[in-house]
Amino acid sequence: MTSWARGREEIIGMLQRRELTQVVADAELAERMLSTARRHLTSAEALAAADPYLAYAALHDAVRKSLAALLQIHGLRATTTGGHLAVQYAARAQFGASMGAILRPVDRIRTTRHESEYPTSSTWIDEDSVRDDLPAATAVVDAAQRALHHLSPFIL
Repeated sequence: MTSWARGREEIIGMLQRRELTQVVADAELAERMLSTARRHLTSAEALAAADPYLAYAALHDAVRKSLAALLQIHGLRATTTGGHLAVQYAARAQFGASMGAILRPVDRIRTTRHESEYPTSSTWIDEDSVRDDLPAATAVVDAAQRALHHLSPFIL
């Protein structure tokens, strides 16, 4: 089995910096992670009016877990050093060219969620914030689902 080439150098750098670690590739776990991401999207939609801050956190978690599922198929996982950014950067390294438009809102969603968790006086998340970003988050989860079975483990 050969290793994929797109983003390879970035992934190796992330492994060397301990932002990612190698784990056993597990398709069943990746599928469960995507199922969880889908449930988070449903929760975000249901909670948008009643609790938009929690809904937005669910929206972000859906995006993050769907990208982490792609890493899982590769036998990779973010470390506490790499955190949420490592998941995002690794996905962009491999899929930037093919999923560029889909991945574009990911950083904004992560930043908005971070601001909602650590608010300032200007932080405001409302139902519209959730509903505006729900299609973008859904697109990321859908793209991850489509890509999942076409991926192979990362081999150094």
